[in-house]
Amino acid sequence: MLPLLLGALGVAVVALVVVLVLQFATGGAEAPENPVPAAFQIHDSGSEVLATRETDSRPLNKSELFGGDAEQIDSKSQGITFQLQTSSLSKDCASAVWGTGVRTALADADCTQAARAGYTSEDYVGAAAMFNLRDTEAAQAVATALQPPKNPEADPSGFIAVPAAGEDPFSRLGAGYSAAEATVSGHYLSVVWVQPIDSKDPAERVSLVSPLIALNNFRDPLYSREVQLENFQQNQEAQQSTVPTS
Repeated sequence: MLPLLLGALGVAVVALVVVLVLQFATGGAEAPENPVPAAFQIHDSGSEVLATRETDSRPLNKSELFGGDAEQIDSKSQGITFQLQTSSLSKDCASAVWGTGVRTALADADCTQAARAGYTSEDYVGAAAMFNLRDTEAAQAVATALQPPKNPEADPSGFIAVPAAGEDPFSRLGAGYSAAEATVSGHYLSVVWVQPIDSKDPAERVSLVSPLIALNNFRDPLYSREVQLENFQQNQEAQQSTVPTS
């Protein structure tokens, strides 16, 4: 029996060494196939100008979301700089998420565009997504569908798909403690998701307030749209007020 026990012990040791070597080579344990954040919150910006796609009919474009200054999100107040590593903009909203519940919510919300991006900083890995939906109510419905279940044993209805999921460090997102925020900005829904690069245990809570605030600057193009639409509406009202009445 002793040789058999020693042989089994040897196999177990070799297997453990292989796992450790793989984790060291890839920078850490990889996340499950369909990860969700350990913490999730929903916010509403209260944007009335962007409330419907009727008033904001111009589609999102890549240069607006990912060009110029958007390639680097520099949050001086938080002392964090996120660098854009991968990005996409597609009419296929279903491909930007996983889960039947979330995909159904996007279809019901008449999603026409889905933008996704992967960011890294010195200490964090992050993902961001933005969906172009019918109106504010539709955006709120999708945000609710993204909410992970309170019961940890229940199956989630889905979440945003990790960009460049097979590449390090994005392959780690969800393997450690991560947090996400969904923000309703009129008919747009944006989601940001962050995790410390060296985090390996979803149960080990850390404060992710600063990286979430920093990565939420991904929404800056929406502020520009709000200003442009407000100026346009004000000009229209000014022109109408100067039209002489008969």
